[in-house]
Amino acid sequence: MGLLVLIPKALIAVVFIGAVIQKLNGKAAPNWERWGFSRRAMYATGAAEVLGLLLFWWPGLEPIGAAVLALLMLGALATLVKNREAAAHVALPALTLILVLIQLYQSLVA
Repeated sequence: MGLLVLIPKALIAVVFIGAVIQKLNGKAAPNWERWGFSRRAMYATGAAEVLGLLLFWWPGLEPIGAAVLALLMLGALATLVKNREAAAHVALPALTLILVLIQLYQSLVA
């Protein structure tokens, strides 16, 4: 795996691992409640993020993992836009989605 592939994959992993940690330790709960979601939905999303990351790094399953992560990011962005969050709050998910889509494309073309 080349460095040009490994660095974006590692950045994506860091973002999702950080998001999962915030969900599991409850720091994200106030936002989720403000957006109208339950803690159960927050934990389920965290579990889906872990599953997506595992697939993303599993040889041969990267496109499936990237698709799962892209769908999760689309849902996150839709929630942030719907709730009129500040641009600073939308920026990281948007950039992460772009990185995931690039990885998805590369995994399908390669």
